[in-house]
Amino acid sequence: MRQKRMRISLLFVFILMSSFLISSLANAAEGTVDVSSSLNVRSEPSESSAIIGSLSAGTQISYEETGNGWASIDYNGHTGYVATEFLSSATSDGARANSVSGQTIVIDPGHGGNDPGAVANGLQEKDVVLDVGQRAAEKLRSSGANVIMTRSTDEFIELEERAAIANRAGADIFVSIHANAAAATSASGTESYHFPTSTNGQRLASSIQTELINELGTRDRGVKDANFSVLRNTAMPATLLELGFITNAAEADRMKTSSFRESAANAVHDGVQSYYGN
Repeated sequence: MRQKRMRISLLFVFILMSSFLISSLANAAEGTVDVSSSLNVRSEPSESSAIIGSLSAGTQISYEETGNGWASIDYNGHTGYVATEFLSSATSDGARANSVSGQTIVIDPGHGGNDPGAVANGLQEKDVVLDVGQRAAEKLRSSGANVIMTRSTDEFIELEERAAIANRAGADIFVSIHANAAAATSASGTESYHFPTSTNGQRLASSIQTELINELGTRDRGVKDANFSVLRNTAMPATLLELGFITNAAEADRMKTSSFRESAANAVHDGVQSYYGN
């Protein structure tokens, strides 16, 4: 009887271990380190935790997402953590997906509520970018994307919360929409930003920038890198767009029109589509 109980206990332990292994394998993903130099491996899923090593650009790894923009990996027989923003995978790498359909895309109209953004020439930035964002979201949904708006009304959302919305949703890309301002009222044109070390963020910014210039016919101020909060704190390829200058009277007049806003929304849609098609 005792031997029978022991055999049953061992069988139960074996079943539990097998279930755990199968579950782990099911949740595992394959990815490639997507940075210009190397990616830090940390002891805990936090930027303030100790660095226990690094992975070279192009290294292929198996990982399991743990939430909040982090993934666990096996590093020299120990569990380490890396930021998912710097991993190219089937869900985050445009090179492996060829359609916007099925992608989770966060559209982030800047400012809102008691934060009007740039104000000049009878315009408030928050109103322009909300309209463009809603139009872009509708077009992306029509193409099969799952679109999440950080705000869909005139409300104030903290910068950190905007990134957190995208991270909690496990978004594939993040697009923040803004309008520019400058002391010199002659300043004009369109520019797009990405986080300095995000290769896919740069690709995303470049794809949309190209379409914005084609659609709007504005001066091309280029694609630039910046350490903006929404670019730094998002765990997926992200871009921040500056459609034009509210402080420039001619560009402000155009921004007041439905045709400008529709063209800007078309550019966001087509740029995202191009990103997934490249």
